[in-house]
Amino acid sequence: MEPEVTRKLEDDVSFVRQAVEERDKGEYKPLAIIVMWAVILAVGYALNDFAMDHVPLYWMTAPVAGFLVSLALGSREDRKRGLSRPGLGARHALHWGTIFLGGVAVIFIAGAHRFDGWVIAQLFALLTGVVFFLGGLHLDRRTLWPGVLLICGAAAVDHIQPWPWTIVGLATSLTLVASALWMKPKDEEADAAG
Repeated sequence: MEPEVTRKLEDDVSFVRQAVEERDKGEYKPLAIIVMWAVILAVGYALNDFAMDHVPLYWMTAPVAGFLVSLALGSREDRKRGLSRPGLGARHALHWGTIFLGGVAVIFIAGAHRFDGWVIAQLFALLTGVVFFLGGLHLDRRTLWPGVLLICGAAAVDHIQPWPWTIVGLATSLTLVASALWMKPKDEEADAAG
């Protein structure tokens, strides 16, 4: 090949590599967001087993507060890193906000068919698992496997004893944190070590 063509190919490959590295840097929001959601999920699902009276209030407030805190932490992290990607924050907000929109649909469907609280919780777990999984495919790979686990857990709670929701919640939360630590970008690992 001619030297000019070779140089052009090298420049193109370098550009693609840099674009992927930049995407990955911005993809991973602070670990605090993941840990917060792990706690929200673990506590909420444990309430399903041990304090059903508190479940509706918890699930109406904790995820909304977590969503707002996630937006604030993600925006602060982007500013700190000097990342400016118009539309990415809105895309994240719309994606994760579909849990709330889907939740409203679940409530209406459940009310129309007189589903009990157990089935409603399973539908919410399934919805959350699907949104986590799709988020893992398109936005943040850390939520892919926890999404798969939660989808399976939504069906498995009928077959797990003695505390099915607590087990599913803890397993999902641990998978979420483990996934976040395992998929941590190399530049963050170097920053933490140095």
